[in-house]
Amino acid sequence: MLRALISFSIREPLIMFCITAVLIGFGWYSVREVPIDAIPNIGENQVIIFTAWPGRSPKDVEDQVTYPLSVSMLAVPDAESVRGKSLFGYSFVQVTFKDSTDFYWARSRVAEQLGTAAGLLPEGVVPTLGPDATGLGQVLYYVLEPPKGMNLAELRSLQDFVVKYELQAVPGVSEVASVGGYVRQYQIEVDPDKLRFHNIPLDQVIEAVRKSNIDVGAKTVESGGMEFIIRGRGFIGAGQNTAQAIGDIEQTVIRSKDGVPIRIRDLGRVQIGPEFRRGAIDLNGTEAVGGVVVMRFGENPRKVIDSVKAKMAQIEPSLKGVKFKLIYDRTGLINETITTLTDALTQEVIITAVVILLFLLHLRASIVVAVTLPVAVLMAFIAMNVFGIDANIMSLAGIAIAIGTMVDMGIVVSESIYDSLAEWETEGSPGGKAQRLKVIHDAATEVAPAVVTAVMTTVVSFFPVFMLTGRDYKLFAPLAWTKT
Repeated sequence: MLRALISFSIREPLIMFCITAVLIGFGWYSVREVPIDAIPNIGENQVIIFTAWPGRSPKDVEDQVTYPLSVSMLAVPDAESVRGKSLFGYSFVQVTFKDSTDFYWARSRVAEQLGTAAGLLPEGVVPTLGPDATGLGQVLYYVLEPPKGMNLAELRSLQDFVVKYELQAVPGVSEVASVGGYVRQYQIEVDPDKLRFHNIPLDQVIEAVRKSNIDVGAKTVESGGMEFIIRGRGFIGAGQNTAQAIGDIEQTVIRSKDGVPIRIRDLGRVQIGPEFRRGAIDLNGTEAVGGVVVMRFGENPRKVIDSVKAKMAQIEPSLKGVKFKLIYDRTGLINETITTLTDALTQEVIITAVVILLFLLHLRASIVVAVTLPVAVLMAFIAMNVFGIDANIMSLAGIAIAIGTMVDMGIVVSESIYDSLAEWETEGSPGGKAQRLKVIHDAATEVAPAVVTAVMTTVVSFFPVFMLTGRDYKLFAPLAWTKT
C-alpha cells in the first residue's frame, strides 16, 4: 500500500499537484465553516422548563407545579434524569437526555409532553421551554450608555421593546435576556377601606381590569349600499398615550350599584411605576441597563458575535443618543485560541526549515517539508468539518501536538532521500532521470514503514480516550480526534 502510494506520487506529479490544490481549497473552506469557540461544550444535553407563578411560596410551587411537571417528564423517551427546583414564584425543571440524543428532537419530545402536563397545573400557570442553547451559550454581554436626562425606566423600555427584538433577529441568536433598570407597569393602588365600603372583593377588581383590556368585534352592518365594520375598542393604551391609558383604566367599571357605576378611580388610583425588583446590574458603581446575548445550539460563536456587533452598529444611530458598551465578548478568548495554533504552526515551520537547511544544506528540501505542515493542518480541518468537531483549545492543541510528529516524519524522509541521492551522485549519476526517480522511490519506501509504525504507536496511545464517557469524553475527545 505504501509502496503503491509512493510510486504513484512520483510517477504522476501533476495529478498529485491537482489533488493537493483541491484539498487546500476544501481545507480553506472548512477553516471558515468549522465553528470556533474557546473551550469544548462539556455541558449536559438538557432541556429546561421554566414556569412562573408570581407570589407563591416555594412549597406551593413545589407541590402544584414542579412535582406534576417532573413526574410527567419521566415519560419522555431517552430522558436520563429529571431534576426540579422550586423558588419563590418560579419553577425550574431540567430534563437531561443521553449525549447521543439529538438536541432538537429532545426539545420536541418535551414540548409534546408539556401539552399533557399543562392540564395538571393551576389555572393561569403556563410552562415554557428555555432557550435552545447550552450552558456555554452566553457569548456577549452589553450595557446601554444613555444620554443625559434618560432614566433607568426609559432605558429599560428601549432595551425591551427595541434593542432586544433587533438583536434576537440576528441569525444564530436564541435569546437576548434583559437585565437591570426598571420595568414600567401600570399600578393600581386600591384603598382597602373603599373596598369594604362598597363591599367589593379584590378578585372582582382584578377580573374587571382583565376583561376591560380587550377589543370586541361585532361583524358588519350594511347601510345605504355600503358595508361598515363594527369594532368595540377596549384595548388600553391603543393610542400609545400614557395619560390616556391611565384614564382608561380609571374609567373601568367594576359593577353598578343602584344604577350608579363604581369605577377603579372610586376605589383607588392608577399610576405608572416600576415592577418589583429582586436584582440589579452595577457598572463601576452606577446602575445600568443591558442584555445577555445567548447563542443558539450548534451555531458558530465567532460568526454570531460578529453578526450581533454588526447589528449593534446598524441600529445605534436610531437609539436617540444611546450607545452600546460591551462588557463581555468571547471573541477575545476565541482569537487567543486561534493564535495558539498559528503561533505553534509558524514556529514549527520556521524551525523545521532552518534545521533541514543547516544540516542538509538543501533549500528545496526545507521548503518542501515546511509546506507540508500547513497543508496537513488544512486537511485536518476538512476532517473536523466532516465529523462535526468544533475548533477549540482542545482540538487545536491536538493539531499542535501532531505538528511535532509531522515534522519528525518530514525530516526523516527528507534525510533518507538526500543521503541516497548524494550517494548516487558520487557514483556518477548512472541511469539519468529514470534512475534518479528510482533512487528517490527506494529511499522513501525504505523508511516509510518505520515512520508509519512510529506514528501509529502515538495514535494507539490515544485510543483509551475514546473509551471515556460523559464530561471527560467531551473534554478530551476533540484532542484525541484531531491528534489522530
